[in-house]
Amino acid sequence: MSAETGHHFANPTNHFWHCLHRSGLTSTLLPPSEDYSLPDRYNLGLTNIVDRPSTEAAELSKSEIKASIPAFLRKISRHKPRFVCFVGMGIWEVVQSTLSRMALSSDTAESQGRVQQKPSKSGNKKANRKQKESGLSLQPYKLVHPVDANGIVSETLIFVVPSTSGRVVRYQLTDKIAFFAELRALLHKPDVNTEDMFLIRTETQD
Repeated sequence: MSAETGHHFANPTNHFWHCLHRSGLTSTLLPPSEDYSLPDRYNLGLTNIVDRPSTEAAELSKSEIKASIPAFLRKISRHKPRFVCFVGMGIWEVVQSTLSRMALSSDTAESQGRVQQKPSKSGNKKANRKQKESGLSLQPYKLVHPVDANGIVSETLIFVVPSTSGRVVRYQLTDKIAFFAELRALLHKPDVNTEDMFLIRTETQD
């Protein structure tokens, strides 16, 4: 229906717009036809990771999603949002597996030539992070963007909420709103501790 109407989350049974409003991310309940107004009115943007219509995310193959990730990361690097929020676990799990490999490569490259004198607690921290990677809410990754003209480095954090489809009954509307509200609370925090997150440099994407 979104493809037919040209607007995101257009199915009337989808909870997305209610979640935005009732979590406080938007001050009014917007209809899907006003999705274009989000950047100017609320500093929010919507995008797709795969540019073709499907009835549900399960119709997209893993290979199709993986092939779209470099272009998606270039888009994130260009706009440098403070947060990227994945709506639904299915696509996020595919993206997460790619980010894990990228983070591992980055860790390996940065550790070359260094000799560790004694065991570090960082290994335990990474083990703890691994346990949280496939969950909801704030994820243990930060996308670090190239230094800008003023010498400032910016980073994008990743948040995951359940699918807002009305077909998803594992999470009720109130549960979904709670995740959106958690994201809103993070947006209003002046600083989020990212010291223990996996680092991914977006400038490495072709």
